[in-house]
Formats: sequence, C-alpha cells, structure tokens
Amino acid sequence: MSIRLKIAILLLATIMVGISGCERDDICAAATPTTPLLIIRFYDADEPSEFKEPIDFAVSTALEDGTIDTTAYASDSIAIPLRTQLDLTSFNFILNISNPVDDPELTPPNTDVLNISYTRTEDYISKACGFRITYDMLNRQILPGDDNDGWIQDVIIDETSLTEQTNAHIRIFH
Repeated sequence: MSIRLKIAILLLATIMVGISGCERDDICAAATPTTPLLIIRFYDADEPSEFKEPIDFAVSTALEDGTIDTTAYASDSIAIPLRTQLDLTSFNFILNISNPVDDPELTPPNTDVLNISYTRTEDYISKACGFRITYDMLNRQILPGDDNDGWIQDVIIDETSLTEQTNAHIRIFH
C-alpha cells in the first residue's frame, strides 16, 4: 500500500470519527417543548362570557431563589410560571398597584392571594435541552389579602394538567 493511500485512509477515518462524534442531542431545537407557563384569562363576573382586564394590575410571587418578583400586566390574559421545585405556588394578585395607600382620593391597592397546588413530573428531553417539568392535578385556593376585601369573585380551573400553553388553564372572574 502506498504512503498516499495510507494518508488518504487515515484522513478519511479521522473525518468519519469527527462526524460521528456529533450527536443530534448537542443542539436544542427552538420547537422543543419546554416547561409550560400557566395561562390565566380574566372575565367579567357580571357578564361571564366577556373578558375583563383588571385595572392597574400586577402579580407578585416568590421566585425559586427566594427573591420576590412583581410584574405589572395590562391585558385580559397572563402567562406566569409555576415553581418547579415545590408543589405549591402562591401569587399575590394586586389591583390599583400604583395608588398610594395613604391617598384618600385614590382607591388603595387591593390584594388577593391565589395558591395553586399541583404534582410535578420531570421529563428528560435531551442532553442539550435538559428536563421539562409538567404539572398535574392543579388545585386552587383563593384568599383575600391583608385588606380582607377580596376582588376576585371566582376561580375556575379548566385544565387540571399543565403540559402545553396554547389554551387558558384558569378563568378568574372579577
């Protein structure tokens, strides 16, 4: 066997080993399902088929690292994450968030607490994508906040399993 043939075979073998070392799992495709968000739609309690945006609204919750996140929303629907390390997430739903409590001319903030309990399932996706959490047996408890003046009149869970985020899972009437 000539030296050129040996070099060509060695080069070809090296290329084949290099190509076979790349796996499909090395890249996580954008279309790969991830841990879904909880989708909540708000409805008018007097007209249950009509959407109703909460006024001057924010959601506050404790994050996995112990910090508190407060996010304002201006919509009749929201998508929020559930905790992935615990079987309960507690949300403070706050109306009139920007009104100071000590101004008698403005409606003070009004907070209701929504506790969502569930069971978690970890699904291994791939080496590149890691794990995905899905939630089952969603259950809810609504409590008036410190002001004891609840603004949420009813909470209905339409989807007790949270595996996707294309449809609303919960309806809140206010």
